[in-house]
Amino acid sequence: MVYSAPIYSALIKYCEQNNLRLHMPGHIGGAGFIVKELKALAAIDITEVPGLDDLHLPLEVIDQGQLLLAQAFGAKRSCFLVNGATSGIQSLLLSLNPGDKILVSRNAHRSLFGGMVLSGVIPVYIPCQIDGETGVTLSVTGKSIEELLLLNNDIKAVFVTSPTYYGTVVDIKNFSEIAIDRLLFVDEAHGAHFPFHSSYPEPAIKNGADAAVNGLHKTLPVLNQGACLHLADRADSFLNQDRLLSACSLLTTTSPSYPILASIDLARKFMQEQGENYLERALHLSNEYKVKINRVRGLRCYGEELKCFPGVMEIDPLKLLISVEDMDINGFQMSYLLRYQYNIQVEMQETNIILAMMSMFHERNDWDKLYHALLQIARDFFPSKKKKNSYKILPDPRVRLSPREAFFADKRKVSFNQSCGLISGEIIASYPPGIPCILPGEEISPEVFSYINYLKRSGAHIQGPKDPSLNYVNIID
Repeated sequence: MVYSAPIYSALIKYCEQNNLRLHMPGHIGGAGFIVKELKALAAIDITEVPGLDDLHLPLEVIDQGQLLLAQAFGAKRSCFLVNGATSGIQSLLLSLNPGDKILVSRNAHRSLFGGMVLSGVIPVYIPCQIDGETGVTLSVTGKSIEELLLLNNDIKAVFVTSPTYYGTVVDIKNFSEIAIDRLLFVDEAHGAHFPFHSSYPEPAIKNGADAAVNGLHKTLPVLNQGACLHLADRADSFLNQDRLLSACSLLTTTSPSYPILASIDLARKFMQEQGENYLERALHLSNEYKVKINRVRGLRCYGEELKCFPGVMEIDPLKLLISVEDMDINGFQMSYLLRYQYNIQVEMQETNIILAMMSMFHERNDWDKLYHALLQIARDFFPSKKKKNSYKILPDPRVRLSPREAFFADKRKVSFNQSCGLISGEIIASYPPGIPCILPGEEISPEVFSYINYLKRSGAHIQGPKDPSLNYVNIID
């Protein structure tokens, strides 16, 4: 079946008319660019002229594109996001009332904190299940959610991340049954490809989520910042949709990128027409090369065995979580060697692991290049006896102020070495993946203090504090 791409078609039609562009943007279709790459993209970088609709009041091609997106993803309604998944996550929180309590999985992206500051909601954190071999956060469980709901009967919404950054998918169907009379929001940023192949995990909307956010650019052929928000039928009874849509408009630029919108439009069309075939090929390559990597001494590539872990229901086959625990080098060193000796840039690295994000568009040669690089590095750095690198587990937070209170509180700078026991005025996160180890308003407990020192020693990239070297930190009195 051939599907339409109304936004892209409208852009091409406008370009073919060869109008004298006396409107924004100032490059007038690319004339202002010298480099060919930007010049080509600028041809469709247009503003809201007649025929191209208005993202803030979609009645024509953008409205048609959103309807087609909802149909493709099995949602009742879908909205384009040009500010990334961040704006969708924050819009969902703004649909609630200030002071509302929400259950939040602690492995949430730092953008959720921004949403809590804007909305004034109060978080109650769901403890995360952490793998004892790698130290990575893989899931939350229905039992934890149930227990917290019993202790906090005024919870208005449950907000979880699935799939996680590492590709593990939690039991959304079970969560929807537990949170039957509450909203269930899912940060599904890394799962936009799920609806297009039956052997991949089922999407959150299909399993009972009221709303889900996809970072389309993460796994589909979409330009950076391209994302979407999906609403389910069930959301009609619980969700203030008028406020949600107003929040989306409030947080969205008034100069939306038409190249991003067109890339979403075309990606949806592509996935409907060819996505299944591309995902099928990628699935076979994943199965083949996970086996090959697991045969390399010193390496372990995680797969279906993660489904034995508490709370993990499914695995995204395109995330390669590779343990280097038995190597004579850590994950940061492995990443460095891959980049500067083999021209391979992985998605992220931690003490015991590296994470490679494979795309449905990677060819066999790409998978083979990674495999042979890992094979050679393992031969060079596999020790004669097992050697484990140390790691620390992210400690549970001690919340002293709400995110909004902490944001507006006065702050002062102190030496980080003197900060133990004080209240943090800054977010501190290892990036990627951007999961906070502390948020403003939380106590720098001895456990957190030790964990942050561990991050400093490990070579992790620290994001959030004004002093990224963490010699100093802002605190709240």
